[in-house]
Amino acid sequence: MSVTQPPTDAPFGLQPNVAAGLAYLLAILGGIIMLVGGGTNKFVKFAAAQSITFWVSYIVVWIALDIIVVITHMYFLGLLFLLLWLVSIGVWLWTTITAFQGKEVRLPVVGDLTQNIFKSML
Repeated sequence: MSVTQPPTDAPFGLQPNVAAGLAYLLAILGGIIMLVGGGTNKFVKFAAAQSITFWVSYIVVWIALDIIVVITHMYFLGLLFLLLWLVSIGVWLWTTITAFQGKEVRLPVVGDLTQNIFKSML
């Protein structure tokens, strides 16, 4: 007699909390893999989509800030890069840890943006 595990509705047969945690841990790539990897779990799909939205937004803000610094020659604004980096690392750690714990995180602004951008996939 063999014992089989019940199927999960998360990508690649992972437990939902593991799939969501990996979506955050691996940033954009993890989000894409977990979003298109199959499964119907809304917790995992939202975590994956929010990971993509957060990191793409981070890159866009970083580039915009870089352009502003180059154009204005206000190099002291470079301190904003440090602040942006520190905040993003904090958010990344927080979302990853809470997702591995099985708790959903909806980031302010980013959560609503995610819902609007990925509404057909969620």
